[in-house]
Amino acid sequence: MARKSRKDAIIEAAAELFAEKGYHATTVRDIADVAGVLSGSLYAHIETKEDLYLEIVRRAAQDFTEAVQPVVESSDAPDAKLGRMISGHLAVMEESRAWARVYLEDYYPLSQLTRNEARRLRREYERLWDKVLQDGLDQGLFHVEDQSFARLFILSALNGVIRWHRPEGRLTLAEMAQDFLVLILRVLGADSPSKQAKMP
Repeated sequence: MARKSRKDAIIEAAAELFAEKGYHATTVRDIADVAGVLSGSLYAHIETKEDLYLEIVRRAAQDFTEAVQPVVESSDAPDAKLGRMISGHLAVMEESRAWARVYLEDYYPLSQLTRNEARRLRREYERLWDKVLQDGLDQGLFHVEDQSFARLFILSALNGVIRWHRPEGRLTLAEMAQDFLVLILRVLGADSPSKQAKMP
């Protein structure tokens, strides 16, 4: 297995601390201590704390996109795609809880430039969901008046999982994804889901 680089260790430490303590409360010294480097040498790998934040958001955005984009590009029916996208989204949050929490939060005290870049990355990911929802509307599978609101509802529900779900809880990831799919399809007015939409 490839050895983790010093920069990767610093980024991972920052993700854990931002998720646990918050961006503002985390100091550069905190990050250096967890990463096992001297505070002064931290700047050989990063320029600012905001750079660390953006790198976390970029990597998390990549994880979410890689989990969902192949599904969007598949030939499955939109409702079946939605089920697989829900599973993929939840899996990323479960596997990278700290990274996902930092990616999803939008209240950190950041410069406007950094905030805009983080929002751009999130919006690119949201467009994948928009496409599947629009395809479902075009094919008569979904029946909602406002596609953007439907996407906001779906992702808000899924993202909220990171605050309350615990791996040792009564629901497995697969069970939770199935329950979400059933509820979301009802919200979308999918009265007769395709056979593909039934998750194993």
